[in-house]
Amino acid sequence: MRDELNSVMITMLTPQHYIEKLAKNGCRRCGHCCSYDSGIFLDEDIRRIAGHLGMPEDSFRRQFLEEKDIYNKKVHKAKLDRKDKPFGPCIFFDKESGCSIHEVKPLHCRLSLGCGEYGQQINIWFMLNHVVDADDPEAIRQWAQYLKTHPTIPGGQLHELVPDKDKLARMLSYEFIKREGD
Repeated sequence: MRDELNSVMITMLTPQHYIEKLAKNGCRRCGHCCSYDSGIFLDEDIRRIAGHLGMPEDSFRRQFLEEKDIYNKKVHKAKLDRKDKPFGPCIFFDKESGCSIHEVKPLHCRLSLGCGEYGQQINIWFMLNHVVDADDPEAIRQWAQYLKTHPTIPGGQLHELVPDKDKLARMLSYEFIKREGD
């Protein structure tokens, strides 16, 4: 099975079930990632976890989640126990017992980001498939900034996300914003 996983090249179009298989083999359940940050909760994660906890989604959001802006998209992440620091453990994580929602944890967490051989590529796959909106000029500009100092996977280059060269140039030059403001 290990050889099969090594032969997989992660691209933006890699099916999610392959990504989950790669991630599962990378996680050591050490809790390192949960000790400093939390994963992104997609809407389907929120519905599933709130149902698992037997609470309404809006109550779950208020009690356990905070809204963040990532690539010009509002996303939810679990609150952190920061103790006057910019980072801290996820509200669902306990050093002794681990993740309290492990059996229903969000996709972003299930992908064991940062762990294993494919950690960085899997995180990029997640961002490209669930966060970066190729139709949003500001998201594309922010992704362009990311690409200046970070690698990507096939499908994650600007010309691949926005194949229309003129549209991409207008997005990057802020022309879309100028027109909206006129």
